[in-house]
Amino acid sequence: MKKSDKLGILIPVLALLMIGYHIWATWMPTFNAVLHQNIHLAFSFLVLLLVAFQKAEGKSRIGFLMLMVASLVVVSYVHINYDRLDMWSGFPETVDVYIGIVMVLMVVYLTLKRWGGIFPVLLGISVLYALFGHLIEGPLGHPEIGFKEVVSGLGIGLNGIYGMMLNASANLIFLFIIFGSLFEAVGIDRFFLEIGVFMGRKLRGGAAQTAIFSSSFVGMCTGAAAANVALTGSYTIPMMKKTGFSPSHAGAVEAVASTGGQLTPPVMGVAIFLMASFLGIGYGELMARALLPAVVFYIVLIAGVIMIASREKIPKLKTTENRSVILRGAPLFIIPMGLVTFLLVSRYTPSYTASIAMVVLLFVSVLQKETRPSFSKIISGLTKGAIMGSAIAVACACIGMFTAMLTSTGAGPKFAGIVQTLSGGNLFLALFLTMILTIMLGCAMPTPVAYVITALIVSPALVEMGIGMMEAHFFVFYFAVLSAVTPPVAGAALVGSQIAGSSYLETGWISLKLVLPFFVVPFFLIHNPIILSKSQSLLEAVGVITALVVCCIAFLIFCHGYCFGKINLLQRSLFVVVAVLSIVFSQTHIFSFMFASLILGVILLLGFWRLNKNTLIQPLKNGV
Repeated sequence: MKKSDKLGILIPVLALLMIGYHIWATWMPTFNAVLHQNIHLAFSFLVLLLVAFQKAEGKSRIGFLMLMVASLVVVSYVHINYDRLDMWSGFPETVDVYIGIVMVLMVVYLTLKRWGGIFPVLLGISVLYALFGHLIEGPLGHPEIGFKEVVSGLGIGLNGIYGMMLNASANLIFLFIIFGSLFEAVGIDRFFLEIGVFMGRKLRGGAAQTAIFSSSFVGMCTGAAAANVALTGSYTIPMMKKTGFSPSHAGAVEAVASTGGQLTPPVMGVAIFLMASFLGIGYGELMARALLPAVVFYIVLIAGVIMIASREKIPKLKTTENRSVILRGAPLFIIPMGLVTFLLVSRYTPSYTASIAMVVLLFVSVLQKETRPSFSKIISGLTKGAIMGSAIAVACACIGMFTAMLTSTGAGPKFAGIVQTLSGGNLFLALFLTMILTIMLGCAMPTPVAYVITALIVSPALVEMGIGMMEAHFFVFYFAVLSAVTPPVAGAALVGSQIAGSSYLETGWISLKLVLPFFVVPFFLIHNPIILSKSQSLLEAVGVITALVVCCIAFLIFCHGYCFGKINLLQRSLFVVVAVLSIVFSQTHIFSFMFASLILGVILLLGFWRLNKNTLIQPLKNGV
């Protein structure tokens, strides 16, 4: 047997062992929180190093073998010496320091290899600040922290690496990643594509509506915008181009739809699990609060596609959906996702929920021959999920170290003070700076990492300025997600342009215009926190949702310059006025919203009259 064949067996075997351990730990927890995280980290080290070893050639393989041995030594050392390390945390012995350094370097190297260099660089800056910040005079300085204390705080003192972030990876995220990979393995994308075809026949710009529904549902399960574009875009983008959409429009619609999956309950990607850890509330509660903004996102996107299709005179989709595929695939989605929603809302843990849902998904899939996955597809999906989960684990460990350095040096409140100083105490300016920082971080990092960094650094400043903690975190979360389609990087738009064969800059610009109306939603939430509240009355909920939809639609018309036809600059300016007046809607500013609605109604009626005046006047002339 060739070495490559052996590795082809070894990686899936290790992945299955990792999955089996996490399911076992969910149902029969044996180790305490830190030791469980340590085993989770050990599996992640070995999986990622084996994958790297498989891709390497020649002498570089020897290096990866040495790293595997080092990783086993490090995690075994922590496991064996746990009681002593816990008792003497902050006072490491010489051997502890050496082991701690190796542990930190392992996490940094694998994070660098899997996620890029931006975050390790930020971690390096935070470590340098911890070591030499006492030399800085004034409020930015801090008391001296010794080298041993820094190393202890990074990991070997059972802080930093071992903490809230790695705990979220081990207990909240990993099994949901596996659940999402199983969805791909059973071919759920075929069901979503046919659902999209059905919806596309009912709405203008049918092929693009197909992309919206199929890509958003798949993205809800995968939680990765760029990967989702690659997964569903290979089908939806050519279909959009075939029905009349330009390559740039096709790539942009797919990119925005795939991004929206991370906003869509009940799964919402990875970042929402981290938010639940930060806020200390149940994931089911967060999911319920995030539902209305997600609905608004799709209202905006569907309306935007209708505008593009109307302007370009693109008809509805004429292709007939395959109803047998829909009927066979519906149980694959409805039963497991319904169960997930019920269990999360019932406050069962994410790991317990995911483990039950995986079993149910596999059981439902094998009942029908057409949906029954092959054994090789299941193994491939589970292996892919374990690799992705391992990559998230090392990223969470790296984030944990960054968090530890911010905490030990008191840098968080200092950054909050800087934001307040730069904004001059102006709330809107502070929010705007937060938005820019989150988008810039999201351009260089995955959504979870961008969210965590901004939540750690800037959210405290927003809270100090009077914003609720939940509203501050949702504000950051939404812009971390939207960064996937926001220039200068716009990773999802980049993948979409490659598939569509269009200009990356043009695709990115159209993506931004499609998603820009949703940019007002986080600001709207700040002025109207009731939208995230569970205690609002039905009348209050209807009022605030109506105001939010009016705001987004008005801003959408402004961005596209189209409303029953092209509109001039003055008319576009009036739509901006409508959007701004709707943002400040509340019980004390209800008249501003009524005035905005009046302006919007008059403009829409005039536009409708201009478009249909011949149809409306001719019957009157004929005496009808």
